[in-house]
Amino acid sequence: MIGQETNGPGGLFKAFRTIPVILDIAHEMEELCPEAWLINFTNPAGMVTEAVLRHSNISKIIGLCNVPIGMERGVADLMDVEPSRVRIDFAGLNHMVYGLDVFVDGKSVKDQIINLITDPAKAVTMKNIHAMGWEPEFLRALNLFPCPYHNYYYKTGDVLAQELKDAEKGETRAEVVQRLEAGLFELYKDQDLAIKPPQLEERGGAYYSDAAVRLICSMHTDKRDIQAVNTVNHGAIEGIPYGSAIETSCVITKDGPKPINVGELPVAVRGLIQQIKSFERVAIEAAISGDYDTALLAMTINPLVPSDRVAKQILDEMLEAHKDYLPQFFEKRSCRIIYHD
Repeated sequence: MIGQETNGPGGLFKAFRTIPVILDIAHEMEELCPEAWLINFTNPAGMVTEAVLRHSNISKIIGLCNVPIGMERGVADLMDVEPSRVRIDFAGLNHMVYGLDVFVDGKSVKDQIINLITDPAKAVTMKNIHAMGWEPEFLRALNLFPCPYHNYYYKTGDVLAQELKDAEKGETRAEVVQRLEAGLFELYKDQDLAIKPPQLEERGGAYYSDAAVRLICSMHTDKRDIQAVNTVNHGAIEGIPYGSAIETSCVITKDGPKPINVGELPVAVRGLIQQIKSFERVAIEAAISGDYDTALLAMTINPLVPSDRVAKQILDEMLEAHKDYLPQFFEKRSCRIIYHD
């Protein structure tokens, strides 16, 4: 099965570990700085944003991801223009966001981009996701600009085959990240370090600082430019429940992001997005409650998990492996865990 830290079983367990911690921070903010903005980079950013929206009194939260800004930079490279000349109309969820249209100097170039990215050499992707290209007929029919993480859902077999090759060489995503972070922590021991280590981009975190500074500056100056962020859905995207976290293009103001109304998403992608939103909602409930059955339900309804039987085996093994970091599951219902040989 696909292994990745923000999608599938890996993403589920990252949410289990992270959501209780972010909610502790949110509850401290309720007491210490209830009017402050929380700008969250922690993955899975969409689920973290929604957990704070639904399970705290902090409404001023923005989730920020480097995928949209990375896609804009990728288009700029393909078109050989400055990134400031590119605008993509985004809509969807975190790591499940689509470019509805792509503009250079206000003129749509979506058809041109769709034709270009069918070539793996011109794929717009990230360091942590292999460039694979797309079938031209599929992309023309989809008529949208997919984000790199859509490889996991539209090219599941190809991604899995690549990950198995990586595993044979000791280069799974987890192994690569462990090596990179060991090196980064050694570099950070040098108090005179004055540059951003290039290893950060290998980690898959390119442009985060650019995205952060751009967002904060726009809020501080009430710039009212357009950026894609994770924020609350108050009807901007029909078909995603009111109050859910969405990743979409927003006008950035001193009062926070104002989502641009999208209406209904194209029918070809609506079901997948709704399935992922269902997974996110159930996963958040499991992360907070520590309920085993809810965790199994979340695992099973994720489209990257093939069956309830497989989901149960993975859940049991991963709960044991993460036991020190998931007390909510063991304080109440440890008797439900069944271990497999």
